[in-house]
Amino acid sequence: MFEMLFDVFSAFFAPILVFSPLVSVFFISVFLTLLVIGINKLVVNRKLVKEVKDRMEGIREQLTAAQKANNKEDTNKFFSEMMKANNEYMKHTFKALIVSLVIISVFLPWVRYKFEGMTVATMPFELPMIGATLNWLYWYILVSFAIGWVMNKMFE
Repeated sequence: MFEMLFDVFSAFFAPILVFSPLVSVFFISVFLTLLVIGINKLVVNRKLVKEVKDRMEGIREQLTAAQKANNKEDTNKFFSEMMKANNEYMKHTFKALIVSLVIISVFLPWVRYKFEGMTVATMPFELPMIGATLNWLYWYILVSFAIGWVMNKMFE
């Protein structure tokens, strides 16, 4: 089954795979990051999540005030409200997390299959515990974080 899926991915990404591993993994990472961000934008109701976060902030302020006043009854009440709001927040964001994990768990084994054992990037300096060379996974993570951060800032 995996061989057939790997063949489909290889055919789809064939135009990208003609480049060096550095460029190929870069484009694959950008594609996957944009795919995950796009799906998250479709799955998560941003307005509702923002409302829940704002409500949580208000409850947090009330909880802090109740704790400072040493009012145990209000502290317990606001803590309970905070837990309910946090559960609601998690419920709305968990769907996007599951979808993202499925996408990544389907694509990353193929990327590993294609680029395992290759040095993808060489840096002019050494990083602790990593060294001066990056394999496909380190390069993928570096590019995804950078692209994800930029894209999230652009779409806020």
